[in-house]
Amino acid sequence: MKKILTIILDGFGMREDIYGNAIKNAGMNNFINLWNNYPHCLLKASGLAVGLPDKQCGNSKIGHEIIGTGRKIKTKLSVIDEACKKKSLKYNNKFVEMSKELKAHPQRKLHIIHLLSDGGVSSNINHLKCFLDEAAESKIENKIYLHLVADGRDSNKYSTNNYINEIKGYITDNVHLASVCGRYYALDETSDYKRTKMYYELLFDGHGINAVNMPRVIEKCYEKKLSDEYLPPLKAQDFIPLDDNDVLIFLNFDKENQLQILNAICSKDFIEFDTYNKNISVYSLYEIDREINKNYFFENITYNKTLSEYLSELGLSQAYIYESIKSASMNYYLNGARYLKLENCDKYCIDSITVDSFDVKPEMNALSIAKTAIKCMEKDYDFILVNFANPDEVGHTGNYQATINGLQAIDVCLGKIIEVADENFYKVVIVSSHGKADTIIDRENNIVTKNTISPVPFIIADKKIKLNNGFLTSFAPTLLKYMDIAVPKEMKEAEILIEKT
Repeated sequence: MKKILTIILDGFGMREDIYGNAIKNAGMNNFINLWNNYPHCLLKASGLAVGLPDKQCGNSKIGHEIIGTGRKIKTKLSVIDEACKKKSLKYNNKFVEMSKELKAHPQRKLHIIHLLSDGGVSSNINHLKCFLDEAAESKIENKIYLHLVADGRDSNKYSTNNYINEIKGYITDNVHLASVCGRYYALDETSDYKRTKMYYELLFDGHGINAVNMPRVIEKCYEKKLSDEYLPPLKAQDFIPLDDNDVLIFLNFDKENQLQILNAICSKDFIEFDTYNKNISVYSLYEIDREINKNYFFENITYNKTLSEYLSELGLSQAYIYESIKSASMNYYLNGARYLKLENCDKYCIDSITVDSFDVKPEMNALSIAKTAIKCMEKDYDFILVNFANPDEVGHTGNYQATINGLQAIDVCLGKIIEVADENFYKVVIVSSHGKADTIIDRENNIVTKNTISPVPFIIADKKIKLNNGFLTSFAPTLLKYMDIAVPKEMKEAEILIEKT
């Protein structure tokens, strides 16, 4: 059996147009040599190919889940989209429960936290519209307050006012714009509780900039080079804080970026900063934290017999190497939306650097990743999986030159890893989770921070085979086929892309 070293270039899309394409312009000689000299193909990693709506960009978490499961998945975005299309949300058991609670206590307020975006990675503005429509049809007459989180990462950098205009028709005597705050503070997932505290104090105390004219204040922030992601806590004219017995719904579907603020609001054991002892009835679209988040509308869908799980069952030794910023992608989504403790499987989590934005240090901790991968090869693991986060994380900053610098850093690391792989008889496999760094500037010279629908590379450094183009779902079964391992029935629907020459 072959020893395999798989490298995920997270956010690395393949696009022919060189304009604004950091990947094409980074001069990645080691990657280019691999692409030119070994069997390769393109994999569709967005839209219907991976279980997303048509033309919907892929992302790191879904990409890793597809890489790990080797099959098309039913994504959270698709589940909610379907409920909205069928107008069935108001019949959901938890929605009905929430509705009854509000109607029984008309003085209670309904607060909604929503990431205002069409990115489809953590939320979708259409879900907010759908929820408000269903609330109106359900005759919920309680006052509703919108706490909108500005995106600027999975959507364009300066688009919050456009989104607010898009929902202007939903702002009524009953529905009020309460606050706006950048996701950097509101949805931090790096355990920087100073940021979370700022958002908590906005929600409960109204600590923030008074923004009677919200669009104008947002434009002033833009003039100061504060993009949507970094908008400070802004308190709208109709702001009302969360209070005892109010109802709060998290109207986003991403798990990780809601954990910190949810814990601050709900957890009795929260110690990161002083909180108010408020009795808030909390709902969410999906489970966020099993211990404190019991009221959610939709059940998580999990998948078994994933690549890592299957290799473990076969008794193979495994090593997984990644930066902490990608911990969820590598530990949860790669395992089919489950946390697993696998036999003979070691995890090497390299702490990500603490910076406000990764364009400050675009190389991130790529060198530490490479050094760890080399040590793991020397330990003779059967299967090693390495994740480089630079194309995704630096690409999302919209900083073109920094993204190029980050790509060049991982290309140097590729060279070092490949050299040692040859010496230790490892076959190198390259893949990506989704597109991002292939479009940083568009043809109209707009900065692009959102993901792309570009296909991703798949390379196997073995000239004895041939690869056909396909879907990202085919990665795991194709890799197993190359390793001369039987493909489990759970992956049988995916096409095998390998041909022996």
